Amino acid sequence: MNIQKTPGNFNSKPAAQSPTQNAKHAASAVSKVPQAAAQRSISSLISAAGLPADKLSASIISFARFFSLPLKPELLKNIRQQAFEAAPNAAPPEPVPAAEESGPQPKSGIVFKNREALSFAAAAAEGKGVELQSKGLETYAQAVDPDWRRRQDSEQGDHRGKRKREDSEKEEDPLQKTPEMSAVGLEKITLEGAGKDALLAILNRLPGKDGKRWVVFPFDFSDNGCEFKVSLRILLETGKTVNRADYMALDIAIRDIKENGKTDKRRLFVLEPANRLSVCVQPEISKKEQAELVRELSELLEIAPERIFIKTKTEAFPFEADCGNDLLRSVDEAV
Repeated sequence: MNIQKTPGNFNSKPAAQSPTQNAKHAASAVSKVPQAAAQRSISSLISAAGLPADKLSASIISFARFFSLPLKPELLKNIRQQAFEAAPNAAPPEPVPAAEESGPQPKSGIVFKNREALSFAAAAAEGKGVELQSKGLETYAQAVDPDWRRRQDSEQGDHRGKRKREDSEKEEDPLQKTPEMSAVGLEKITLEGAGKDALLAILNRLPGKDGKRWVVFPFDFSDNGCEFKVSLRILLETGKTVNRADYMALDIAIRDIKENGKTDKRRLFVLEPANRLSVCVQPEISKKEQAELVRELSELLEIAPERIFIKTKTEAFPFEADCGNDLLRSVDEAV
């Protein structure tokens, strides 16, 4: 065996390492890869793409990653432009705040929410190789974002909403009044609702460029003095040998319509592989309520309590693109 000697270092050859030590070093090196990626902040990605340094651009980066889109400047700018064209009449998005800043969301927050939903819908369509016109993109975004539909109903006026609810109760519409939710009932409601929208039905059938298929099932119902706007979204991995869900998000906007007052709530349940459940809530709930929610979900879904994570969102509500993803969360925190 030939050994090349380096002058001055002949006696400095390190001791041989065991296979176990080598494996540990290799694992350590691999673990640093996602950490290094996390250290590359959203700000640098926004700057490289030539996008404005604001929250919407940060969301667009997350959405592009979720749908496995290349982070090409032209593509990201196009997604942003589509969102602005579909929601043009508004103040510009706000800059990304410092981590210590807090406070109530400004009036332009509703516009930001709509543009964020439009960007999410545009990224999903791009993943399927489709570019939608403004009206179609708005329709898709409303299917994705139940809170948009809730706000829209609220803006139509209490009198009209009350009359609509009274008519629905008289007609006993099963889509509007659901006495008990079950797996069979949920399947019936989602399929019937999706079948009524031709655009949504087509988009749900289209696979993504990455071989996965993202489907959206919006539906509404009322029960016990509350209106529920729901968006069920599933990311399917399809193929000849596999057909499984990578992510399943149940996004619910709740409006209390009882005479004693109105309370708006939002709940997002994101079920990921390996039985990990992330739950985002708005407004904040107490520690006791969180513990009770974890207990109920654990029993209902047969998921270990330590695999259920409750998060509170006080500003823009997350989509599954940044809810439950540790790497994206760590990147976003660097903004």
